[in-house]
Amino acid sequence: MPSPPPPDWYLRLDRALQVEDAEQARTQARALLDDIREEQARVRERLDMLSSASFEGIMVHVDGAVIDVNDRLCEMVGYAREEMLGPEPMRRSIAPEDLPAVIERVASHYEGAYVITAIRKDGSRFRAEIQAKQGHIGDRPVRVAAFRDVTERERTHALLRESEQRFRDLARTAFDFTVFSRDGIVVGVDGDPAPIIGVTSAQMIGRPILDFTAPSAQPIVRQQIQSGRVGPYEAVAVHSNGDVVPVSCVVAATTLDGQPARAAGLRDLRLVRHLEAERRALEQRLQRAQRLDSLGVLAGGIAHDFNNLLAGVLGNADLLREMVVSREEREIAEAIVVAAQRAAALTRQMLAYAGQRDLGRREPVDVGDLVGELRTLLGATLSKKAQLELAVDARSVVAGDRATLTQVLMNLLTNASDALGDQAGIIRVVTRRISDPDARWESALGATVRPGDWVLIEVRDTGCGMDEATRGRVFEPFFSTKERGHGLGLAACLGIVSAHGGAVLVESEVGRGSCFSVLLPAGDDERTAAERPAAARPSRPCKVLIVDDEPLVRKQLRRTLELRGYTVAEAANGRSALSIVDEVRPDVVILDMTMPDIDGAEVLRRLRAAGSRVPVIVSSGYLDVSVERKLARGEFQGFLAKPYGASDLAAAIERALASVSDPAPART
Repeated sequence: MPSPPPPDWYLRLDRALQVEDAEQARTQARALLDDIREEQARVRERLDMLSSASFEGIMVHVDGAVIDVNDRLCEMVGYAREEMLGPEPMRRSIAPEDLPAVIERVASHYEGAYVITAIRKDGSRFRAEIQAKQGHIGDRPVRVAAFRDVTERERTHALLRESEQRFRDLARTAFDFTVFSRDGIVVGVDGDPAPIIGVTSAQMIGRPILDFTAPSAQPIVRQQIQSGRVGPYEAVAVHSNGDVVPVSCVVAATTLDGQPARAAGLRDLRLVRHLEAERRALEQRLQRAQRLDSLGVLAGGIAHDFNNLLAGVLGNADLLREMVVSREEREIAEAIVVAAQRAAALTRQMLAYAGQRDLGRREPVDVGDLVGELRTLLGATLSKKAQLELAVDARSVVAGDRATLTQVLMNLLTNASDALGDQAGIIRVVTRRISDPDARWESALGATVRPGDWVLIEVRDTGCGMDEATRGRVFEPFFSTKERGHGLGLAACLGIVSAHGGAVLVESEVGRGSCFSVLLPAGDDERTAAERPAAARPSRPCKVLIVDDEPLVRKQLRRTLELRGYTVAEAANGRSALSIVDEVRPDVVILDMTMPDIDGAEVLRRLRAAGSRVPVIVSSGYLDVSVERKLARGEFQGFLAKPYGASDLAAAIERALASVSDPAPART
């Protein structure tokens, strides 16, 4: 039986091998096929080795149906190789929220990398990066997807982003904005630069930093850039409208988009400079107030001792004037009285500066009427070339002492006239009622100014004005710019205004005049019958207890009162007075406020605590504020400021007795 013809491949192989017979061809073909199988096995082995050694999971699929995976992918998702084949594994291994996007990428043959959330067989999740690539197996198109577990990388990136956000928030808190630059050219801006330099972030990029720097600060900024220096320094930016803005800069080396850069955090220093200026101004005002207070204590102490001496001089001079009979002796006594009264007036100015309080009754004072009276009174005293203008509010009424307020206005008008000198000018006096004083009053001297009911008095002149040094000392006692001035006028004004609970503000500039402003608490214009001064009662001699630590004062008062028929008892100090008051049983007590053992306020308190209602006349050459605070109004019936005359003493005693509804009869 003839052999069948060989197949075509055999013939072709036979021709390719160029053998002479078919048997030899079969032998060589078998050997060649074995070689091919071995080579395929080696290739498969190498592919398996590479696949298993890969750090990435490999998946081969056709339109989502998996036809092959490597061991690494099986390890990543926890499935066996057989479980990963077919159309379902992809849906099981991808989180539902990411699955639609993956299906869309597969359908569109997307090539590239993206990140999804993958699901393991045990249900746990991890972040995976997929690198998709279109490929072929023979003529068959397939898609190859490489999976990489990027959970740690994503966590690191999240921590990095969190850290960057934290530092960014910190930088935005510490700085108004941050500029990134290379070689002095702006390459990035974080924050809003508009409030400082008036341009947007986009308008800054690509421009030199020096374009936004004031000319005065360009040398230091240029040096910082050229030297590559890091750290803090201060510079001056320039706003687009031309304003210069002091800024604080903190420079650090950093990177931007992977390239080296310099980051400069900028902080607007305008508010800081303003606060520093306010602090310096407050310190200066505090130092000036402390200096004035110290001088006030000194002036008050001197005036107290001087007034005690003057009380003896003036009282004894009054007695001498009444006792002498010859004309020449009376003139000598009169001269002593006049000299003592002038000395007393000088000490009253010192006491006014020291802030002595008037413990008597306050009355409504119409400042407008007061200005009108002074206009007539000072007509011959003010400069003939001064034009006096008045703008007076009819409601300018304050509660105070008319005499001392007259002294304040007189001093201010006289100083304004002196400021004009021989030149023609204007003195303008304005009074009005205000409720909300402006910020200027924060630098005023005297009481603290707050919103309320105030009367404002302004005395403005067009005279020579004052420089800053003079303006800072005008209220110091014994400081004067006048050749013959004693420097107590404005000092007394400050004390009087302070005693009324008011404040004084001076504004002046050389060559442009001055303006002295006084702010006083407003008062009620209505006066009740109870507020009107009571008519003086006829003198009725009675028993008087004098409590004073000055022997000269006690002796003078004793002589004065005994000549008028009074019975007098003395106490040299507060303890002595308290020990004899029940024995003496006085009708009136004249009580000095400043004594070495216990002060007059404490004596008065103990008297009232013991039930005594005896009328008390408080007397002092200088009443310290701390002592005044201890006095309760209504507990004393009069106040005598040393030195005082015999008629003042008698009138005070009569008023004290009149204040008692049923005064006790005189005891002998």
